[in-house]
Amino acid sequence: MHDLISYGEFLGLTSALVIAVSGLLIRTQSYKVPPVIMNTVRCLAATAFFWMLLPFGRPLTDLLLVPGKEWALLLGAVMIGPVTGETSYLRAIREIGLSRTMALAGTYPLATLLFDHLLLGAPFQPSFLLGSILVVLGVVALATRSGRPVTDPRGRLLLGVSLSLLAATLWGLSTVLLKPAIAHLTVVQANSIRMPQVALVLFLVYRITGHRMEFTKLAPRSLLIVATTGVLSMGLGSFMFLSALEEIGPAKTATLTSISPVFGLILAIFLLKEQVTVQVVLGVVLCVTGVWFVL
Repeated sequence: MHDLISYGEFLGLTSALVIAVSGLLIRTQSYKVPPVIMNTVRCLAATAFFWMLLPFGRPLTDLLLVPGKEWALLLGAVMIGPVTGETSYLRAIREIGLSRTMALAGTYPLATLLFDHLLLGAPFQPSFLLGSILVVLGVVALATRSGRPVTDPRGRLLLGVSLSLLAATLWGLSTVLLKPAIAHLTVVQANSIRMPQVALVLFLVYRITGHRMEFTKLAPRSLLIVATTGVLSMGLGSFMFLSALEEIGPAKTATLTSISPVFGLILAIFLLKEQVTVQVVLGVVLCVTGVWFVL
């Protein structure tokens, strides 16, 4: 523990807050805009955000100095996390609902901790491991607070659980791969490449599966809100996330940013008058205690 949190820890926590604000906004459009179109618009908005920042950073000729291995890691991290992991997550929501999917996918800090140890040789620290587990338990408590009984058919339940855990695993692996992938890139450069990659892959997958990106049929207000959340979460939030990743490493960054449901809940209580229950209080206490151990 330190008397004050470090710059990297501050970035990780602030990223979680930005993601929570974005999540609150995106909830208003979840039934108006298809998920793939929503993610594509958000990525394109974030791309514009980072491309506007490019002239103020290092010269673009520096990109020629990035080793091929790091380009491969960056592409792999994009395909594994934002594309495959996010797709698994969205499919899991359809199978078993948002609450249970969030609870299972919210275990991704533990996957990050494992891959950080296996691939980057990061040591296991007992206090950090305890903090990560407490945060995961807190996220589970918050995500399952509705208390509805499980009524899904066995096949759908098994598929949904499998997809949720797959998403958690892929997000953890993607987070760890990003650490060496951006060794010779600035955060702005890395995101200027990542975001259009994700948008392009989502667009191609959508077209290959026989769908069409009919943006003109969407209400301008919906497009504006979705684009704004893209600038917030995938723009500003992603900038802070990668900056924290450089400063404090994958495992701690994943743990700190995973408490965004706590911020989201606090915002929902004050802005949407969401009910406070014992389980909600327990979830918040677990998350805050876990973060205290991690810092």
